[in-house]
Amino acid sequence: MAGPASKMGWKVVGGAATALAGTAASRGASVAYRRVRKADPPKNPADPETAWSEAIVWAAVSGLAVGLGRLAAERTAARGWVRATGSLPPGMRPASTSSKTDV
Repeated sequence: MAGPASKMGWKVVGGAATALAGTAASRGASVAYRRVRKADPPKNPADPETAWSEAIVWAAVSGLAVGLGRLAAERTAARGWVRATGSLPPGMRPASTSSKTDV
């Protein structure tokens, strides 16, 4: 069972990793959008002046990029945590043995 210090440590490590990855992914999504669409992404997709097509494309691109970036960062941080401590981060359960995949 993980103690309070361990839980706080994981919150700091996991939170920092996902925040950095989210920021990097958001910037990467903006660059990719500009290259593909030849225009800046909408500043506020909810603005009624933004075309639905632009808002939907930007929401899909940015959401996917940020979600995948944060997932990859958290998994990488969890792997490092396991190497450093010998156990999963607090609050993570091991995958069931019948469908276990690499972390």
